[in-house]
Amino acid sequence: MILGMEIAMLVIGFLALVRGKLTITPTKVVEGAPARLLGMLAMTPLPLALAAGIAIAVVQGPADPEKFAEDNRWTLIAIEAGIVIGIAILVFGIGSMVAVDPTRKRPSEEDSYDRHISDDNGRRPWER
Repeated sequence: MILGMEIAMLVIGFLALVRGKLTITPTKVVEGAPARLLGMLAMTPLPLALAAGIAIAVVQGPADPEKFAEDNRWTLIAIEAGIVIGIAILVFGIGSMVAVDPTRKRPSEEDSYDRHISDDNGRRPWER
């Protein structure tokens, strides 16, 4: 289950990094640089969990690494699960705070063309 969540986070992160869009819910979307940063953060659980496991093994310095892995299996699983779930909460928590409604027009997408060609009364030349 944890590996499946890690792979899902990797795919979500890669798509957010490439597309620049991270969908949190159907009514909340993060776009642009924040989406790419969250995408990079979403890709970190697998390498971070691997580094944590290696660091624990190096610190304890076991003579037999296989026996060490077997003895501390549930500890390593708990650390990996904590990292994956923690980063998922972080990505989607921050994402929900900076997300916007995808149907809302951005100020740059407003009808600026009509605003520039209308006269003082708000009429366009072809409406006279």
